[in-house]
Amino acid sequence: MKYPKTSYDKLMEPYYEDYLHHLKEFVSIDSVGNRGEVNEENPFGSVVSRALQYITDLATKDGFIVHNYKNMIVEILCGEQEKNITIMAHADVVPEGLGWPHNPFNVREKDGILTGRGVADDKGPLLQAYYALKALRDHHMLGDYQVRFLVGGNEESGSRGMIYYFEELKKKQPTLGFSPDAEYPLIYAEKGIMNYMVKGPLELENVRSIHAGLAFNAVIEECRIVLNEKDDELEQLFHQELPESTYTRMPDGHILIVVRGKSAHGSTPELGINAVKIALEVLNKKYQNKDLAKLLKAYDDVKGRGLNAYNISSDMDNQENSMNVGLFDYEKGMMEMVVNFRFVNNCDVDQTILNIKESSKPFEVEVKSISPLLFYEKSSDLVQILLKSYQEESGDYESTPKAIGGGTYAKEASNVVAFGAEFPGWDSKMHGILEGSKKEDMLKSMAIYAHAIYELGKKIEEK
Repeated sequence: MKYPKTSYDKLMEPYYEDYLHHLKEFVSIDSVGNRGEVNEENPFGSVVSRALQYITDLATKDGFIVHNYKNMIVEILCGEQEKNITIMAHADVVPEGLGWPHNPFNVREKDGILTGRGVADDKGPLLQAYYALKALRDHHMLGDYQVRFLVGGNEESGSRGMIYYFEELKKKQPTLGFSPDAEYPLIYAEKGIMNYMVKGPLELENVRSIHAGLAFNAVIEECRIVLNEKDDELEQLFHQELPESTYTRMPDGHILIVVRGKSAHGSTPELGINAVKIALEVLNKKYQNKDLAKLLKAYDDVKGRGLNAYNISSDMDNQENSMNVGLFDYEKGMMEMVVNFRFVNNCDVDQTILNIKESSKPFEVEVKSISPLLFYEKSSDLVQILLKSYQEESGDYESTPKAIGGGTYAKEASNVVAFGAEFPGWDSKMHGILEGSKKEDMLKSMAIYAHAIYELGKKIEEK
């Protein structure tokens, strides 16, 4: 798409070089949750704390009022008024995954595309919105309201930082706001999210262990199976059913089988190939375990039909429930798997839980967390202001607000929706290999965010 040149592009041009410089430095911090030292001082891991400190130092140097609350969340303030625009972004990233042609924590540029873990989710958009705020402040374009920029430390594995900020610190709710952590034009509705564990005894003779998955909200890319001893029949089955799998004798005499799938975001499991699912199907051809067979049947359909947990909603652009097995562990005859289940607005959550428990028997189901869905009318001021800002900067008047399966920080506060920064027609490969964004899109996004902040401020002053 050829974007129009606007006054906001002119406003942001002097900040392009700083943006790209700090993006490269920021991405180089491998801020995967729970990596490094985890303790009271580093609740999400020392590398996440490093990323939060990086933003703290940057905003402090740029003259903002900054508070880092226990390495859980960073608050950047501009103004002291009661009414506020709140921007909510995150510094943590999902694990890098397998198959990158370069170090995923080094930003690479090729043919106008920048790749690296966090470039699209969410370090790139975070800095785009940050520099938009800085430009407006530097040019005295902010009015009689506060702009509050919140950077959380564990969006990818929960929202403890935001929950701490609003519920424990009792911080005021946004008057209006957005989270730069999804797609353009904007997201008016997000599915609810439930995470639950399925666990119980499972007898798989000769299988010593199975370990698969790095995050509950990503399709499992690799499954590693360890056998106590060599099994020619099973090896033949794997080579026949999954010819790319590997079968290796380890130094201790055990046999390692590695099965590869295809990673995808947990909100779109249909776009991936779940490695543990295809591996278990082969194992069950060998062992004919009735409990495993029932489990595979229940969890075969990623829309939840096998669990009697399917819904589709016309209010949310015909979005459907979805289900992703994100983590799987088996050892000493005990199985545990973590399921990321996403539901639309006409889903009866209580009844769905009962159905899931019944369909998963004889295994036990334990609900770990439930995040409610988000829904704003397309005619609301918030939606219309952000949509107009996007349209006038991008020249795209055809794309419409979306309902998605992904969950963002917008759910953790009032009067906030997800807004950018993936443009229509572009696949940023969030949570996947070669996550990236087009350079021209990233620079245009800075103008969109500046325009949006300015217009939200005008609306607040009108009220």
